Amino acid sequence: MKFKLNWGTGIIIFFVIFFIWVFSFVFFALRQNTDLVSEDYYQQGAKYTDQININKRSAAYKDSLQICFAGSQIQIGLCKSMVTNGDTIQLYFYRSSDKAKDLQLSIKNADSPLLIDKNKLSHGRYQVLVSWDKNGEKYMVKQVLDIE
Repeated sequence: MKFKLNWGTGIIIFFVIFFIWVFSFVFFALRQNTDLVSEDYYQQGAKYTDQININKRSAAYKDSLQICFAGSQIQIGLCKSMVTNGDTIQLYFYRSSDKAKDLQLSIKNADSPLLIDKNKLSHGRYQVLVSWDKNGEKYMVKQVLDIE
């Protein structure tokens, strides 16, 4: 039997290949993780003006945060003018690729430098957010940390 390819057969073959591609794309897309950056994403968007004000207030402290490795620990150095004794510091290690690997700590009466066990974090890139309240105003400093 001789197979003859005419324009009708070509169109059928094209549609079959196209539908196989579409279904495979849909199957792949449905298997992807689609978590939001945060659970209250929309509420944070509505309060973004407050975040802009916090960033303006915190601009003076941008270079006051030093992060380095000391053996099996992460050493976070804070400038003396950032926090006073009795203040509570919130540390948030944000991992954009996997929410399950985030780490959030709250430290009261912190002395500088802060020491955090490196084993609590997995290898990869984190954004370190340090926030505190001073004189009734909220401050936040961000810095990138790569753990190898």
